[in-house]
Formats: sequence, structure tokens, C-alpha cells
Amino acid sequence: MVWERQYDGGHLSPVMFAGPEEQNAMVQNPLALFAVCTGLTVFIVRHEREIISIRERLDYISGVLSIRPRDPHSVFSEEPERISTNNVTGVGDYPLDESIISRKWRNEFPFMTIQTPSMMCFLGLPPRFAAQLVVAERETSSMLIQPGLSLNVEIHEEQSIGAFRAHCYKIHHWYPILHPTFFNTYLEMTKGLLPQSTDLFLSLVTAAIGSVVQCRSFREVQETRPDTIYIERALSILPVVNMEFSLRSVQCLVMLTIYYNCIMKPCQAHDYILMASFKAQGLFKCHFYPDDDINQNLLRRCFWSILMIETDLAYHIDMPESNAWKFDDRILLPEIFESWQPYREYEHHQLDDLRLNENTTKAYFLAAIAMCRMIRRCTTAITISHDKEVYASVIAHELARQLDTWYDRLPESLRFDRTIDQGAQNTAVLSPSSEIPGLTTATKSLKMQYYLCLTGIFWPAVYSAVYVDNIGSEALADCARYFDAYASFVVSAVEALHNYPPSPWSIYAR
Repeated sequence: MVWERQYDGGHLSPVMFAGPEEQNAMVQNPLALFAVCTGLTVFIVRHEREIISIRERLDYISGVLSIRPRDPHSVFSEEPERISTNNVTGVGDYPLDESIISRKWRNEFPFMTIQTPSMMCFLGLPPRFAAQLVVAERETSSMLIQPGLSLNVEIHEEQSIGAFRAHCYKIHHWYPILHPTFFNTYLEMTKGLLPQSTDLFLSLVTAAIGSVVQCRSFREVQETRPDTIYIERALSILPVVNMEFSLRSVQCLVMLTIYYNCIMKPCQAHDYILMASFKAQGLFKCHFYPDDDINQNLLRRCFWSILMIETDLAYHIDMPESNAWKFDDRILLPEIFESWQPYREYEHHQLDDLRLNENTTKAYFLAAIAMCRMIRRCTTAITISHDKEVYASVIAHELARQLDTWYDRLPESLRFDRTIDQGAQNTAVLSPSSEIPGLTTATKSLKMQYYLCLTGIFWPAVYSAVYVDNIGSEALADCARYFDAYASFVVSAVEALHNYPPSPWSIYAR
């Protein structure tokens, strides 16, 4: 039984007849064989234009990779047939000698941080496009105090309480850096009872963040600017924060960083997180709180928040670092036996009985720290053999095993499903026991970071395949794992994108 193809309106209609040539064609076309055997009409969707576009893009990427200079210490340094830069559209100014990456232990490609000119060329953009965006952000005055602005503006207590509540729901579990007595100080700010101090600054920036995350979209933030009344007054006190050497000044700078992250100003956020990092390191070096367990533990929470924020910013746009990673094995993790809530139990009635699941908040923060450490080393599946870099599958699989161990130790309230359902991208995968909306987004963030780490683990295998003619079966299997992980990462990033108020920009950057 054989087949004949007849196209009518884009359908494949099987017609039965006999003949050796048709039989051979049927064997070569499984879709037609299925149609004949089942008697079904199969709808053919043609994507010639899309396929041509994909092939052109792959040719462009191949051309860019071909003009990239090889590392003499790499196993992939044998010179293949080069493609002239003139044949690759848009890369006439491609930087053939580029060494602006901060970390000496890695080459500029394949890590591809956004600010590098080669990454811009890889995307088909002008080499200095990213640098121009950085300059544009730093030169804008939209977030600075306007000349002649009066700071004696009345702060409405009800609106401020709503902003604090929003901050607790949507931000605090990401970076729990506020002290248990903070809400009392915050109330004094709303009543105008605080002097120009770091306490006032911290309260104002917290209110600014809360007012931003109350908005339904970033466009609404830009149009309404609900944060203006708080942030402009706070920035007038910034010199006091800079001068003070204390835990409170560290909290202020971290909170200001979170604010700039929320309004998608990564360069300004990076400036302040570096300042916070240096202050925190200085406090640790001076043993500033040797007999004060509460402040010492709060300082640890600030340090780990700083480390995660700085890594998130510096890694993607290749900004200078504060060397905080030198101390990640010396600074203890924060203790979990004391309250991390920014208010006392008896203050619930003033917050409409707001109650945070403290145990889950603590579990998320510790899980995020562990994930941050793994992401930092996930691209290290390379060994040195005969003075050349070689992809090491055994290291990649050990890193993947450690990632699985991390997942297995997540509490049920933070456990996510590792199967990706393409049709349910907007459905939260979360244990029913979790009752805090913010923790739903935290779980989605962990899921996204899980696949981000997995792609980083197997990316060196793909990189080796770019330059090696004969790739081994083990490395080839790891390449397949990379693409599976990457597809899952894209889906999980879409899930997390609209529910990640602390730093939506970093998801786009990834």
C-alpha cells in the first residue's frame, strides 16, 4: 500500500495505489506513511521564510565566531578557515583585541557580558551601543532632585502604611535587611517626628520602594511617579548616609540599591551596592558589633544581600566588583532563631493583620545564597591538559549533581516542578501550603535560577563543539542537555518576569 501527495489548500490527501518508486518515497516520508496507514488528512504548515531567517542568523553567528581571535592556551586554538569581516554584515568595527573583563580567570567569549562590544556585534548592534546606554542612564536627571524643589511636602500616613505593607509582601522576603523595630521608626517618619538621619532615609526609601511595587506595571510607575515624594526627600539626606559608618548606613545603601533596581536603573544601583559592600566589609573588619548578636546577625543578612545583588548586576554588565566574594567563606550565614520581621507581633493590627511566613522567608534566603554560589562557579567545567583548556564532562556532571542536591533539600513550600509545561507558562507551580503571594514569585525565581545554573554548567560543552571538528559522544550528549535546559530556562524566565519586582532588568539581561 503506497501513497501519492496531492496539495489542495495546504492539505496532504493520501491516494492509494501501487508502485515501487512511490513505496520508496513513502518510506522516506514518515508523515506521509502515517497519513496513509491511518487514512487521515494531514495539515502541512510551511515555514520557509522562518527557516531562511534562522539559517541567515546562524550564518551570521558563524561568521562572528570565525573572526574571533583564539586563546593560545585553549585546545580550540587551531586556526580554521577564517571568514573575512567584510563578509559579515555590521561587524566592520569588531574588536579583535578586547580585554575589559574584570575577572582574569575567564576570556571575553563565551561569557558574553552585555557591556562588551563583542556581545553587541554578536547581536548585530553597533559595538558601543551598550556603552551609550550606560551613559544615557547616568546622565539622566529624572531621578535626581529638581532645582528649587520644596522638600516640605506632607506625607500621608495612610498611603505610607500601604507602601510599607506592599514592601513587606513583595520585597522583604528577597532581601530581609530591616530590623524588628523598624515599623515603629517608620511610623515616626509618617508623622514628621524624625530628624535628618539615616533612620529617616531608610524609612523614606522603603516607602518609595513600596509605592513603586504597588503599581501594576513599570509604565504606570513612569507615568504616575508615586515614589517622588519619598525619594526626593531621601536623596537630600544622602550625604548623612555617606558620612555615617554604621549598620544603619549599610541598610540605607542596600535599600537605595533595591529602589534603583525596581525602577530599572542598574548602573545607579551598582554604584550604591559597591558603597554598601565597602561599608559592610569595613564593619566586619573592625568587629564593630562583637557583643551585639542582633546587629551582628542583621549585618550578615545585609552582607549576603549585598553579595547577591552585586553578583546579579556586575556579572551581566561587567561592572567593577567590591571583592566581597573573598569573604563568602568567612562570613557566617545569618541565624534563623530570631525574628526577621520588620515589625513586632503587637503591631499586626496597624497592618491589617499582615503576617509573613517567617520560616519560608528564611528558607528562601538561604536557598538563594546557595544558588548564587553555584551560579558563580557553574561555567568551570574546564581542565588544563598540556597547557590547553579542555572541556571536562566529569566536572560538569559533578556540578549538575550538586545542583540536584540543592533541589532535593528545598522545603516543600519552595519546591517547584522541574517538568516544563509549555501551555501553562502563566500558572504558578507552588505547594498549596504557601500563602504569601511574594513567596510564589520567589519560587518562580528559584526555578529560573535552577535552569540558568544548568545552562551554565553545560555551556562549555557547546562552546567546545563550536571549535572542535570531532566532538565526543559524551560532550555531544551534554550539548543536548544544554539546549534542554535553555528551553526550560526561557519558559521559567517568562513565568518569573512579571513577578520579580526587585530586579526585572536582570531577567532581561540573562
